[in-house]
Amino acid sequence: MAEKFMPQFQKINNKDEWQQMLDKVLFKTFFHHLEWENFLEQNFKWLKFERYLYQDQALLSLARVQILGKEKLISHPFCEYGGPLFLKEKIDFQAFKKDLLEEFKEPLRISFHPKLLNYFENIKLEDMESWRDTYLIENFSQLKKEDLLSSFRYDTRHAIKKAEKQGFTFEEAKSGRELREFYKLYLQTVKRHKNIPVPFSFFKFFNKSAKIFLLKKENKIVTGSIFLFYNNFIHYFITGSNYNILRKFNANHLLLWRVMKKYIGCGYDFFDLGATRRDSHLEIFKRGWRGKKYPIFELNKLPLTEGLRRSKLRNILGVLPCSLLKRLSPYLLKYKL
Repeated sequence: MAEKFMPQFQKINNKDEWQQMLDKVLFKTFFHHLEWENFLEQNFKWLKFERYLYQDQALLSLARVQILGKEKLISHPFCEYGGPLFLKEKIDFQAFKKDLLEEFKEPLRISFHPKLLNYFENIKLEDMESWRDTYLIENFSQLKKEDLLSSFRYDTRHAIKKAEKQGFTFEEAKSGRELREFYKLYLQTVKRHKNIPVPFSFFKFFNKSAKIFLLKKENKIVTGSIFLFYNNFIHYFITGSNYNILRKFNANHLLLWRVMKKYIGCGYDFFDLGATRRDSHLEIFKRGWRGKKYPIFELNKLPLTEGLRRSKLRNILGVLPCSLLKRLSPYLLKYKL
């Protein structure tokens, strides 16, 4: 009798069982929680998560995305980072990669958090691709405020000092009105950069599960950012700003510095400035904070992509009214993956 084939990736359908295993992993990000995955499934009918146990060594969560009759697997959509999540200190990367590509025949992409690479052995980074970086301020909890400030690039320090003279107030978003006002600024920011916005439902989710900090001038929001907190990381994630005030008074510099000052010494070892496309204006901004650069590596069976950056659709996005962008967002986001 022929030996029965046993898959290397065991599919886990029971969410309670999955949660029990999630509780045992050595490291996971904000994006690897069931609450986030359930939220995405509720918002997008064209997306469904599948969850796997790899040889009792690691967990892997993949979103099956349907686009124009075709399917792809993404870990994780709308996020910087994906899996796997490790149950053991070390697993063999080459064996994992071989088993992954043999098991899943569909187009597939995994974007790795820099910390996850530490759990692999026999890894060859040249086997993976990268077009984005993140900047981590390390040993954040051990730094002193004055030492952190002095470590920034000169123009970053100058921008902070200039903004501090403008009478901005710093506070956490509290009311639904503030959340809607911040979202309007976010829509304007996304339109300016010719990108597809996430729906307002994302902001309501983050308002409950993350932190949203604002700078105000005369009781009006001029800039705001969403910060994610997980393990010993603070993650600078989504920003929306009044462009005229941002350009003139460097409000984003001050907001980021105020958040750093608030949480320095609070047990967070890493301040993650978030994924940034190489050679972008945002990369120049983030380099000024003197974090250590880490490539965000991708393991994929998809063409290396920069999303909509080179698409003609971007020009259309730049002229659409914000109200229309908001309505179209849930239908267009799949094409960004």
